[in-house]
Amino acid sequence: MKKLFLLLTVIITSFLLIIPTTQTSNAAESEEIPSWIKNNAGWWAEGEITDTAFISGIQWLITNDVISVSPTQLPVKSGYEIPSWIKNNAGWWAEGLIPNSAFTSGLEWLIEYGIIVINLHEDVNPFNTTFSSFLPDVYEKNLKYISSSFFDLFGDVNSLQNIDGVTYWGSIYFGMNNDRLDEYNEVGIWNDSQKAVVVYPHFTSAAYDEPGFYTYFRGECDECTTTKLTTGSLKYTASGNALQALSLMGYDITTDAIVDTNPSILNQYDKVIILHNEYVTQTMFDAITNHPKVIYLYPNALYAEIEVDYVAQTITLIRGHNYPPEDPVSNGFDWEFENTHPYEYDTACNNMIFYEIDNGWMTTCYPETVFTNSKKGTYEILKTIKEL
Repeated sequence: MKKLFLLLTVIITSFLLIIPTTQTSNAAESEEIPSWIKNNAGWWAEGEITDTAFISGIQWLITNDVISVSPTQLPVKSGYEIPSWIKNNAGWWAEGLIPNSAFTSGLEWLIEYGIIVINLHEDVNPFNTTFSSFLPDVYEKNLKYISSSFFDLFGDVNSLQNIDGVTYWGSIYFGMNNDRLDEYNEVGIWNDSQKAVVVYPHFTSAAYDEPGFYTYFRGECDECTTTKLTTGSLKYTASGNALQALSLMGYDITTDAIVDTNPSILNQYDKVIILHNEYVTQTMFDAITNHPKVIYLYPNALYAEIEVDYVAQTITLIRGHNYPPEDPVSNGFDWEFENTHPYEYDTACNNMIFYEIDNGWMTTCYPETVFTNSKKGTYEILKTIKEL
């Protein structure tokens, strides 16, 4: 039976989609809203994540009956932007300054006026859709979706594209499946005494944008060793799947920019999880490598040194990836534990191992697609991270 795939997206221009009318609900006052949704709201209010990333939280609220909606067909109002007061509300709510009801009422306003659309997109079967990683040719691009994910998966309708007859998802968002709550409790840290944080690789996300560092590496742009610090997105290169999975399981989330400007923040945590943080500053490198308990979940972490201009909102490549040409070096920090080759290129992770180094553990593969392709693999990764 074809699964009804609930998708939300911000509408900029559109023709006719399924627009819900809202039914006021007090569920938000009694339901516990997960911390990851508040994290998303705060980042969105600060411009750190895109509208569609923020909407992943709204997906969860609707699918878990915190917000009730009934679909009806109405014409969409085009040309609308999300009003600034909604972002203000999201920021205040993330800081605990307004109650859940004030936040959800703002979301209901967005839905009622067609700024946010729930599209019951029945003509796309996610089980026959290929994920696109948007990576250079050296990476595997066609990662088939397998219907055994540990989480419910939601696709961004606007990211769908057809390349040579194959439909690709550009953005995937995670939600929890109520049938797996016992398993989530086994691997989550909601009720655990440990304090653990995940460092989102915003700098690395920006480095992979075009034009950017890889435009330079391909010899197509001599000036692209400085690139814009764009809004972070949950893409393959930024280990967006792991970020969502760990956030859902109760881990605190910070960003590399926060660590760079306030490196002592890591001292507040018993455990630090590093994702594909390939491009980091010297300050970040020192803070991470001096922490006594770090899980380097992705190979290729701490690979190249950058500088950040927070006024101009740019990052500049300083050393690494055989740069600068007059003094080429692969790892910009000459780090003895650098483990890019061959582990970064094993994306199947059929024999993933966590091995110990001086200040924590590293892995032997790039596990991004495990979080969408393997229920068992995702469970084992999350359980291992919790127990290390």
